[in-house]
Formats: sequence, C-alpha cells, structure tokens
Amino acid sequence: MRSTLDQVTRVLLCAYAVILLAVGVTTAGELRYGNLQVVFDDEVIIAPASIPVHASNMLVDRQGTIWINTSTTQPGLFRSADHGKTWTTTPIRLQSVPDDQYVAGFTATRDGRLWIVHQEPPTGGGLVFSPNVFVSVSSDQGATWSTERIDYSGYAPTAPRDPYVKMAVAWCHPNFIERRDGSLMFSASMTYADATDYLQDDQTRPGVRDVMIRTTDGGRTWGDPTIVHQHATETAYAVDPNNPERILAATRTQRKALPGEDEIETLKKTGVPYPPGSYIYKNGLLLESTDGGRSFKETPGSLLAFGSYRFSVVWTPKNMIVLASVGGQRAGETQFDDDHVVRVSLDGGRTWADGSTTGTVNASDAKTFSVVPTYRDIGKRDHYSAGVPATVQLPSGRFLTLCRYKRDKILKGKVWHLENAP
Repeated sequence: MRSTLDQVTRVLLCAYAVILLAVGVTTAGELRYGNLQVVFDDEVIIAPASIPVHASNMLVDRQGTIWINTSTTQPGLFRSADHGKTWTTTPIRLQSVPDDQYVAGFTATRDGRLWIVHQEPPTGGGLVFSPNVFVSVSSDQGATWSTERIDYSGYAPTAPRDPYVKMAVAWCHPNFIERRDGSLMFSASMTYADATDYLQDDQTRPGVRDVMIRTTDGGRTWGDPTIVHQHATETAYAVDPNNPERILAATRTQRKALPGEDEIETLKKTGVPYPPGSYIYKNGLLLESTDGGRSFKETPGSLLAFGSYRFSVVWTPKNMIVLASVGGQRAGETQFDDDHVVRVSLDGGRTWADGSTTGTVNASDAKTFSVVPTYRDIGKRDHYSAGVPATVQLPSGRFLTLCRYKRDKILKGKVWHLENAP
C-alpha cells in the first residue's frame, strides 16, 4: 500500500510542477516564464483629434493620480484620479520664459511638487536647437511655476576652456529620477562644437553624449555631471524598487564610423539601412548602473534592433520590468515595424521572455509583444502610432500604454495585462 501511495504522490507532485511551469510561477528559486501573453482589456480616449498633443512621458504619483506630459504648455499636463477613466488638463503658465516651450520631461516628487524640463522647439527641420534649457517647479499642483535656466556649458570635463555648446532636451523625452535623500537628477544630450567629426584624433569629443546632472537644493542649482554614454540620447530610466543603487537605462545609440572601423561589417550587425558614410548605429541599447547613476555599462545582449527606441520603462514591486519601445527592424529584415512593443523580464532584467520557459539573458533575443499595432494599409506606411509608448502600471496590476495614430490623431490609452505572469 505504501509503495502505491508513494507512486501516486510522485505523480501528483510531477503534475503540480507541470502546472506551476505552465503558469509561470517561481519554485525553489527557479524562474519559469511559461506562456506569457498580452491580453487587451480596454481602450480609453484621452484627447480628441482637435487637441494637437504628443505623449512624452507618463507616471503615477504617490496619491495614485496618473499624469501625462503632452510636450506642450497648452493644454499642458493631463491627469486622471480614477485610474484613467476620465481626464482633466493642467495648463503650464510660465512667467519668465517665452510662451512657446517644448516640455521635454516631467515628474512629480514625493513632496507633491511637479517638475518639468523644457526648451524652445527646434527649428530648421529639427536641427537647430535653442541655447536655452530650463527646469521649472510647481508647489501648487501646476497653478504657478518658478523657473531656473540650466548653465550647461560648464558641465564639460574641459570647461571653461572648452565648453559644451549645445544641450538638447526637446524630442529627447528625459525622465527624472528622485533619490531617497531628496536629490533629483535627469540626463540630456550635450555636445562639443566638433561633435559630428567622428574621425578626429581626440575620441573623447565626438558624439551626442548623454550627461546626467543633479540638484540637491530643490532645483535652485544643477550640476555634478556624469557621462551616461558618449554616443546615446533619448534615455529612459527605471530604478530597482528593492535597490535604489541599481538603475536601468534604456537609450538610443547613434553614431557614424570611428577610425579603423569597418562600416560594412558593422552594418551587418546593427541592421541600420543607411549606406556607408552615414550612421552605422541607430539602435536601442540597454545600460545598467549599480552605483546610483554614477557609472553605466552595457547589459548582456544589449544592442536592440534599428529604430527600436523611444523607450518607457516600468519596474514593478514584484521585480518585473516592462520595457516599451517602437518595434524597429532587425538585421537582415527589410520591413520596419512601427508597433509599440514590450519586452518583459520577471527577474529585474537578468533574463527576458523569449518564448521559452527559462528566458534569455540577452535583451536583444527577447520576444516583442505588440501592444499597439501599426496600421498596415498597402501603400500607406505613414499610418503609424506616433510618439513615445509611455507606459505605467495601474493599481489593478494592469498596464496603460499611450498611443496617437497619425490616421485619426486621437490620443488613446490601451489597457492590457500579461496573462500567465506570476
């Protein structure tokens, strides 16, 4: 009888283990991804076509209010106190700067203050940037703002003899990081005058380098710069909820060939479709810091597809990372994918879902789950979802991703969840 019972017990235990693997539950410290699927729950209308807005970033504050930065001072910020069902606007009325400002980044800090980093919109086809960059803060939920100009020229390692000549935040959608000590930091693109000369002898000078700056006095002064990456821009950050010193940076690397570099071979690796002599990198890239943002290094398999950037990163209390971006185009492919997609990690970025049960350590091999598909009308490739796929996790555990199709120009939110996630 005991032998029979033992056999039954073993069968039941094996069946239970199979069930756990199928639903993606962690057992005995071993992670299993199972059959992760994106399931759509709802779609909400945030702004009609008559309101010309973008969606640079989105966040949920400590009171549970969802905030959307539309990149404009009018209508300014959208906010929802009912988990995205209804929305109101908060115009941004600045006193000491020109009215026409591109609001590049936004955050709400623990003390209830609202922060924006902004710049006059680029001109000349997006190539001419204003020399002025500002950070503004509101202590009354956006009713009034105080503004400080960023003196970035002195952030160059060679300043004041050899300063940075440009700081770009417009179209770079930077997001802020609030540290536990109350300090605040964000990064932006800063360049030397000869930054586009990639073949010069001094290789510390080329590139659109992403530079992190900080404030410890409530935004009155900014400084203490560190270089995140010499050839990166448009960086989104997420902080490990269990370790504030660990920060994930999802960015875009873009550069031309450096001295001695084989352009043809590099293009085979990156999949960038431009001919030799142009950019050989224009890819998504993942970086990681373990010292609170003082230094960053590339993660394993961190180079993503051409055009796979415009990131939004969610790092949940359960150590799940949802990395949202534009789909891009892998090496060897001829079709560019404008979908808003997500890559998923269940263990804080150490492995990524790739269709197997155990996942992959290389983010470049991760499966891309489509959350906002492209309109693929034949001959009408301009019908795609514009802007950044800003994403947050709602109190229900579901996710909200923004989109604005060029076809109808309506700012919408897609509500979805991951089926079979632990």
